[in-house]
Amino acid sequence: MAAAAHKGLLALWAKEPKDIQAIQKAVNDLSAALATDGSLNEAQAAGASKDLYEITALLAILKNDLEEFDDAINQVHTFYTMIPELNSNQFLMTGLHLMFLLARNRLSDFHMLLEQVPQKDQTSNPYISTPVKIEQSLMEGAYNKVVLTEKNIPSPFYLVFVRIMLDTVRNEIASSIEKSFKVLSAKDAAVMLLFDNEQQLIAFTNARKWKLDGKSFLFESVEVAQDKPLILDTKRITNQTLFYAKQLEQIV
Repeated sequence: MAAAAHKGLLALWAKEPKDIQAIQKAVNDLSAALATDGSLNEAQAAGASKDLYEITALLAILKNDLEEFDDAINQVHTFYTMIPELNSNQFLMTGLHLMFLLARNRLSDFHMLLEQVPQKDQTSNPYISTPVKIEQSLMEGAYNKVVLTEKNIPSPFYLVFVRIMLDTVRNEIASSIEKSFKVLSAKDAAVMLLFDNEQQLIAFTNARKWKLDGKSFLFESVEVAQDKPLILDTKRITNQTLFYAKQLEQIV
């Protein structure tokens, strides 16, 4: 029973497009079979458990269930620790865990996990170097590099985490814009918010209830204390905008 359930899960997982409901049922079936069926030998049971844990974690990403992913990825790491010879997907799974921790802004956990990865793999393995580079870009405020990363990820499973981080970055930039500008052209807003088309910009700004007047956004006056007038660093903002524009031209 367990052997058949294992084979069935692998067959479903290999199909494209993935049938999430069918895979979830196969995961549940294999989990129940492993708990009750003693017909597998030790090696077979270990292999089935490895596939179960890994697919459960990846399935959680497809379902966009990050709480389930958090639980599943920790089971995966525990399994790798217990049976290190079956860790062929360890870089992928570790990279996804690093991406998850970045998306959740759990930076201390991110660095603790990264410390367990050999130094050479932190720079040479794309599954690991990708979250490392993203973390550096976020710390430097080089948000355009996060956009570039979206175009060059080592696995499609990374995309959900990149987009979560981009959403966070855009909201932070938008909050700064709302505090710093009275008028901002839609074109400049798109560049500063790292969008590459008008449809994305309008959807985002509508959600934040920005007022569009012609081709510019209008913001309410910022109330500040009289002894602390608001002074905009227009040179820095202009230079940053031009820099983002050049980077986005490379994407398109």
